[in-house]
Amino acid sequence: MSSLNSAERLCLELAWQAFGAGSVPVGAVVLNQTGEVVATGRSRMYEPSAPPPELANSLLAHAEVNALVALDPHLRYEDHTLVTALEPCPLCLGALAMSTVGRLVYLGADPYGGAVGLLSDTPHTARVPVQVVGPRDDAVGLLVSALHVACYLRRNPDGAVVRVHRDLRPDLISIAHNLLAASAMSGRGRDRRTGTSTAATVASGCDGVGTTAAW
Repeated sequence: MSSLNSAERLCLELAWQAFGAGSVPVGAVVLNQTGEVVATGRSRMYEPSAPPPELANSLLAHAEVNALVALDPHLRYEDHTLVTALEPCPLCLGALAMSTVGRLVYLGADPYGGAVGLLSDTPHTARVPVQVVGPRDDAVGLLVSALHVACYLRRNPDGAVVRVHRDLRPDLISIAHNLLAASAMSGRGRDRRTGTSTAATVASGCDGVGTTAAW
């Protein structure tokens, strides 16, 4: 399995922080033309507050939105890249197009809410066509997708997200159960105090995962 680069690792760390805080586990970063991180964000949908200018306590408080909202509206970002843990939903794809960021990289597929296939041009968005890279077809991609499922197994095990994955990706259900069991055994799955260090541990572990059974 290929290793994580620094931007992918940061996305995974942010996703794990979101998971630990009870939000949907997605993290996102914006890179400039030289690969420098210029903005970060994570899901904060079910959290009471967020550092400005990020959103919280709202169904709109998605990771990609929280990263993109930091960009100066007077500038254009055709040479920038949005890197995100999970395949973006329609909301986040719209935010990407409106932000003028020209490239999208995502790690894990989302068969429930992922909407990359809906990308299309209007006269407005055609000014900056979006180049798309993803998903990863290795253990990192599986981990991110399964972490999303784990969130909903914990939050709403009989809901639509879990039902769709049971039908389309039962392998992710199994991995998600393993993730929940591992986080419960370690006592760190919802530890807000150690979110960053726990995320780093998980990210490091991805570099050595050879089979999905490990998760």
